[in-house]
Amino acid sequence: MTCKLYKARIVIQLNEGVNDPQGLTVRDSLHELGFAQVRNVRIGKMITVEVAATNTDEARGFVTAMCSDLLANPVIESFEIETLELVSEEVETSP
Repeated sequence: MTCKLYKARIVIQLNEGVNDPQGLTVRDSLHELGFAQVRNVRIGKMITVEVAATNTDEARGFVTAMCSDLLANPVIESFEIETLELVSEEVETSP
């Protein structure tokens, strides 16, 4: 079966109201370095995934399912598919 290869960049952030001790530590360190204008820092993660799919909608569905099932903890995190781009028109997949 021939599919297209898509690359997705996913941004995962803690939900508002969830304590972010790492963000607080970074904010305080920035203040100590003289960046007093910094008011808040939230730490998240960025994940890049390449996925074989027949079209963009299918690729987006796969990536959304991956985020919901494993990559993000829905209790404390939210995710956004920041980019989804076509990498290759043809890629062979296993049957």
